[in-house]
Amino acid sequence: MSVINQMLNGLEQRGVQVAAGQVRPVHVLPVKRKLKAVLSVLLLAALALLAFVRHGATVPPVVTPVAEVVAEPVPAKSPTRNLEAAVHVKAPDKKMIHAVLTSNNSQNRHASSRHLEKKHVAEVHKVKPVLNASPVAVLPVKQVSAVQQADAEFHKAGALMQQGRNAEAQSGFEAALRLDAGHVAARRSLVALLLEGNRGTEAEQILHEGLKVRPANTGFAMLLARLQIQRNDLDQAIVTLEASLPHAVQQAEYQAFYAALLQRKGRHGESVEHYQLALKTSPDSGVWLMGCGISLQALARSVEARDAYQRALASGTLSPELQAFVQQKIKAL
Repeated sequence: MSVINQMLNGLEQRGVQVAAGQVRPVHVLPVKRKLKAVLSVLLLAALALLAFVRHGATVPPVVTPVAEVVAEPVPAKSPTRNLEAAVHVKAPDKKMIHAVLTSNNSQNRHASSRHLEKKHVAEVHKVKPVLNASPVAVLPVKQVSAVQQADAEFHKAGALMQQGRNAEAQSGFEAALRLDAGHVAARRSLVALLLEGNRGTEAEQILHEGLKVRPANTGFAMLLARLQIQRNDLDQAIVTLEASLPHAVQQAEYQAFYAALLQRKGRHGESVEHYQLALKTSPDSGVWLMGCGISLQALARSVEARDAYQRALASGTLSPELQAFVQQKIKAL
């Protein structure tokens, strides 16, 4: 009661009169209970915080279901109501703490699950625009091959040649061949352009290079052989045709051309063989029949030669000059 006496003495010193009946002692027990309740609440909050931190979840605001604070006005006619009547506190026991922690853990798991689900949905929504984005933004840059570049150069050079810009066209065809040495159309066009400019030697070189890349191109071989004949290089022309001969077994024109060159070299036996190969494909070719007859006559195979001449005349494909020549050959037999 010393605290109360001190308060009274202080009031008296300030001139305040206090009736003895107006002051009642305050019981210590309710204050102890209040402190105990507050400590229990703090302990519960600490345990809940620890549970949330262990589960890695976001700590929500602490809501303590075990303590309920109700502020009530103290009635003027009830001076006996003390602090315990003003503040209702239910002290937590072990069962309640376990129940609260279990409930908080369950809520924590549900909250964590909902948080992860919302996070997953958010991430999916973030990814969707990327998945639905225009493919132009994600596709790699298209690589253009050397063959495609050669085609482009060839077409540009062709357009220049049609415009009469031959020098630029030549550069374009050469560029195409540098990109793709096997570009047949570019090589053929370049040869034609060179021959148009009376540049036969350069044209032969371009054809030689083409045959190294594509030895089966019998068209290049025949054109090269003709150019070689024009400059009176019969032997080289025969060599050129012989190199591509394995690729021309079924080509009648190639066989007949080769036979004619062999005939000019006096190789009549080989000439007859290749003429006959050509005639298997085109048996009514008057010129080839006439050529075969000449080599047969040179081999003293007169009967076969006469038959070849007569078939040549019967074909109706010879010019008047060749018809006269064949008739003279027949008379000479």
